[in-house]
Amino acid sequence: MKRLKVDKAAPAVKKFLQSLSIDANGVEVELGGQLLCKIVPPNQLSDVEKVAHLADLRELLQRSRARSQRISPRIIERDIRTALATVRGKR
Repeated sequence: MKRLKVDKAAPAVKKFLQSLSIDANGVEVELGGQLLCKIVPPNQLSDVEKVAHLADLRELLQRSRARSQRISPRIIERDIRTALATVRGKR
């Protein structure tokens, strides 16, 4: 699992993360109608839940890879450049 440290993040980011009320089900983070991630409290998942979540993740990755194989590399590159321009434009 990758760990994202936010100690050096902007104060607004820290304030936002601290303001999240994370219950046992966690919090789903959505942007533009797409699910970015789900934040769950540490040690809240049983072994059965972990296996189920990993199975869901594998299915999502397989669907994503299958979709990407049908799309031209030029279109993917264009979409990445557009996304980067959007993010950089908001800074």
